[in-house]
Amino acid sequence: MSDAPLSDVMAEHADTETSESYERFVALFRTSTIGIVGVGTLAQDDQGRFIADGDFGAGRTTHGDGRSRILAFADPEAAIRNFGPRFNTGVSGEVLLQMAATDPDCAGVLVNSATREISLVISQATAESLLAEAPGRRRWWRRR
Repeated sequence: MSDAPLSDVMAEHADTETSESYERFVALFRTSTIGIVGVGTLAQDDQGRFIADGDFGAGRTTHGDGRSRILAFADPEAAIRNFGPRFNTGVSGEVLLQMAATDPDCAGVLVNSATREISLVISQATAESLLAEAPGRRRWWRRR
């Protein structure tokens, strides 16, 4: 796996449009912290960590074709420096894949680059396929 920021891998795919570059993007997305517009309630556990309180969800967009997708931002720290605060929380890409795969009203995830005006889509079918490779985990968010 590359040590390149997710936005760099997104740019590589935008430039080459190869299946290999898309696979690198999705693999890195899955293990990265991704910025989202969190909606709902967060609580703190006994150790001061934030946890979802049963009604937490991710904001959506209908960019492009009008289908609802989770709105996500690659490389949150760089995104804030370059474009300002467009999101309010960070979530693992793996969790976003789970959210997209299990919500029948969600067409996938729209990921915005932190360095260029690039957006890439991870479809619901791709999210489902990736999750089929690993056992499911307990869902801790609510569909919005």
